[in-house]
Amino acid sequence: MNSEKNDCSEKSLKSLLAGRPEFDLNEILQDPILLGSFESYLTKSWAQENLLFIEAMNQLRHDAVETSKDVEEIFKRIYSTFIAFNAPLELNVKTQELVKERILTIHWAIFTQDQALDILKETEKEVLEMLMIKLHEFFLSPLAAVSTKQSQLYSKPASLGQKRVVIIGGGFTGFTVASILDPMPLFYVTLIDAKDSFEYTPHIVTKVVNPEKASSLRFSHNSYVKNGKIIIGWADDICEDAKCVIVNGEKIYFDYLVIATGSSYAGQLKSSDSSSLYRTAGLNTIAAEIRNAKQILIIGAGLVGCELAAAIAEKTFDSPTPKKRVVMVEAQDKIICRCDEKQRKKAEKYLKGLGVEIILNEKIKAHNSQGEYNYAGSFGRIYSSKDYTIFMATGVKVNTILLEKSTNEPSLEVCLDKNDLIKVKPTLQLEHWKYNHIFAGGDATNVAEEKTAYAATLSGVCIARNICRIEKGKCPIAQGTKGLLSPPVKTLHGIKSNGGIGKRKFIPMKFNCYHNTKPKLQPEKLSFIEKKLSFLNPTWQMLKYFNEKQYFKIIQQASTHSNIIGQVPKVLSLPKEVNNNSCIPLSNSSCSSLSFDQSNTKSSSESSLLNESNNHINKLIKHGMAY
Repeated sequence: MNSEKNDCSEKSLKSLLAGRPEFDLNEILQDPILLGSFESYLTKSWAQENLLFIEAMNQLRHDAVETSKDVEEIFKRIYSTFIAFNAPLELNVKTQELVKERILTIHWAIFTQDQALDILKETEKEVLEMLMIKLHEFFLSPLAAVSTKQSQLYSKPASLGQKRVVIIGGGFTGFTVASILDPMPLFYVTLIDAKDSFEYTPHIVTKVVNPEKASSLRFSHNSYVKNGKIIIGWADDICEDAKCVIVNGEKIYFDYLVIATGSSYAGQLKSSDSSSLYRTAGLNTIAAEIRNAKQILIIGAGLVGCELAAAIAEKTFDSPTPKKRVVMVEAQDKIICRCDEKQRKKAEKYLKGLGVEIILNEKIKAHNSQGEYNYAGSFGRIYSSKDYTIFMATGVKVNTILLEKSTNEPSLEVCLDKNDLIKVKPTLQLEHWKYNHIFAGGDATNVAEEKTAYAATLSGVCIARNICRIEKGKCPIAQGTKGLLSPPVKTLHGIKSNGGIGKRKFIPMKFNCYHNTKPKLQPEKLSFIEKKLSFLNPTWQMLKYFNEKQYFKIIQQASTHSNIIGQVPKVLSLPKEVNNNSCIPLSNSSCSSLSFDQSNTKSSSESSLLNESNNHINKLIKHGMAY
């Protein structure tokens, strides 16, 4: 494990730039303000593709690349985006032909991360030389001076007496925790994320199928972390008795750690792209591929695959092929295994009614030949990238490798279950005999819940509230108790009289920033697809009501939306006399050795929590706001 870390460090961007102190690109890449300014500067001179390529190479190095297939997907995207002839962000480099020759030499065989980096090493060096000139010009510009001052303003160190909260991951859980704690004077929040912004994933399918109807999906991290610090990068280790995390080679110490690393998909439905520009380019490429396709193959018939298939099959495109032939292949004997049989049959009937061809019990194996991807089915069918536009809607992977490779003693790897999920207590504290100051929430945990953006948001509220409770000397509480909402434990259905299909939809009319009033809601008509699929996925019933701007307002004004996300903690201020003894150390807290009162939960038992959860669900369904 240590040798792997050494290899990774030797291949790092910092080692490539050793001996070049005038070229501090690392500082640019990990600071969202400087990164955005430098990217803007490059865009004006039509040179932004060089920076995006370096970010993509960083992603190739640092993403949790566990299989050769992962490497292949990232490399394929880099090649098609930056190297191939007429690529969307084609680089003006002399090494373009060299890369092509190397790929042909290995005949597009499956290759390792080291081989992928070796193929592109001369290109990366050439691009870095060009960026060196641009960076020198940038530092001499007025834009650099302004952005540097802004960066220094937003990156002040923690004040004496503040409690340091480090959040790893800027998805729904991380965003929620940061949004609640950052405004509180007691806390200094450091958010670590591979991206420069939060991405609203419930609208990804809309973005690639109906881009004209979709919003931007993203808002920058510094739009909600205003009193702490944002670091763009990858957390590599948790160490020193679980008191610090190493990111970009720097040690960041904390009083509380929140692990919100989430999950990733095969393909681009979820992404760790650092730059919003690179991400947007990738999504635009997918949208163009769908628009220009004749036949579309979707591998995987889970919730995401079915949603994508329905959206494509339902739409009439403005292209030479207005209606697409959609084929969906699933290795198991049924679609949407998470749903019950009754709802599954309705979904299958609906998809087939749209013309979607569903093939079950078909395991797919992929291989490459001269740049052409062929997918062979277990029954002898061959799906070629020459004939199909192919989308992967399978292979969801939890991002928990950080705990696996942690060098901390005692080990944190013991907190992973057999499925590599993080084991947590009902309070969302790490299930560890020693480290009660570490929390985890979202897709990466072993919580029995329907893994959705909404469930991740609820876990963020729980974590933020329990950190505040510990600081007040109170015991942390379990989800579903004392004003915290229980996460959905199964997919919920729509209107019963309609057989579970269709649901009244509500959206906020106005958000009043100046008065502590609940938002007014008004019904909104469901789209045809939403009516048909609303019973499948809880994100239809909750977060797909909103776009990223509305969701941002809901969390930012959380105190007025307890009926949607649960009761948030009251604002905690610094003690009046701030000194080394004014803040009780975590180890002296009355609840430092207790995650929460287990006997209390045992006495009320799990049935109590389940009843409370069911009561809450019934209330929401009654008011047309089920998950």
